[in-house]
Amino acid sequence: MPKAASRMRAGRTLTTLLVVLVTAAVAGAAGYFLAGRMGTPAGTKTGGEATPDTREKVTALGRLQPESGVVPVYGPPGDRIGKLYPVAPGTKLKEGVPIAELASRKDRLQEVQVAETQLTEAKTARDAAKRAGELKIRAAEAELNQAKANKVSDLAAIKAKIDFIEVQVKAATKQVDRLKGLRAKGVTVADEDIEKAELLKAQADAELAATQAMQEKTKTTYEETEKAAQAKLDAAKAELEEALARAPIKSSEEKLTLAKQLSDLTIIKAPISGTVLKVIGRDGQPTGIEPILQMADLSKMTAVAEVYESDVERLAGWVRTKPVNAEITNPALPKPLKGVVRSEQDIARMIARNQVFAMGPREDADRRVVEVIVHLDDSATTDAGRFVGLQVDVTLTPGK
Repeated sequence: MPKAASRMRAGRTLTTLLVVLVTAAVAGAAGYFLAGRMGTPAGTKTGGEATPDTREKVTALGRLQPESGVVPVYGPPGDRIGKLYPVAPGTKLKEGVPIAELASRKDRLQEVQVAETQLTEAKTARDAAKRAGELKIRAAEAELNQAKANKVSDLAAIKAKIDFIEVQVKAATKQVDRLKGLRAKGVTVADEDIEKAELLKAQADAELAATQAMQEKTKTTYEETEKAAQAKLDAAKAELEEALARAPIKSSEEKLTLAKQLSDLTIIKAPISGTVLKVIGRDGQPTGIEPILQMADLSKMTAVAEVYESDVERLAGWVRTKPVNAEITNPALPKPLKGVVRSEQDIARMIARNQVFAMGPREDADRRVVEVIVHLDDSATTDAGRFVGLQVDVTLTPGK
């Protein structure tokens, strides 16, 4: 029994020792991981105090990119590249310069021809209807004008006749009154003469009444004729308006405009003025799946630094005072690039996962970072524009 108890105590001691060793190893690993997560600078002392140079700078990984970003140029889904124009990486294009021609362009141009033919036919039909309508209008106007002219001349002739008859009536009336006056004075006047004079007066009165009646009738007849001619003229005008309205000019013009717009879309053009970075498309390749090419305006370059969340407040405090200086390095660059963080607007408001990964199996692949835009100096534009997307080291220091 004593030997068994001794063996049990020895086993317990060994187990306790193993537990202590494992605990120490786990604690050390956790401390190393937390130190990496918090972005502890390499210059931090073992006692936990940061050296003056680490307090005065923030280091981060980043990437070079144009200030306005990289623009992918896509074609419409469901089509193919019929012809890719000669563009290569490094080619500078102006906005609106053709890049590629779609396979559907031939069909779209045929639609334009059909729409142009339909518009021509519609205009021809409209012009024919217009000419016919205008002829009818002119005929109706001539008929109306003739009716008005005849009315004036005929009524003038009747009026002249009435005036002459009125003179005859007055003369006959005077003759009757004169003969009767002579008889009243004792002058011998034959009854036959008086009767003849009264007969002439009666004839003149009857002829005057008949002519006046004819004048009213003529006036009424011409008024009705004018109304009929005016109605005929109005009908001709309405018929012309209807014929012009029936001609599908507007719809044909809109159809032609749409066909031209669709044909223009079969030419893929540069959406911006910039430099071609990469050509992906090939003749015969379906569009809408991958971009035909990628391009960017390289006249203004930036570095997007992924700053540890623990360093953001310190960086924001610097930039509130004055712009923060930045130095961008990478062995691929001919020399370090200079830039500046201008204001708090260059510091993102969202914490996200890192997009740039440090090399090495012991590096943290899942960091919580804030993107900070570094505006590169004009002197750095050429070198940075040659390496769009390059992973770089960014050192940020407060402005002096």
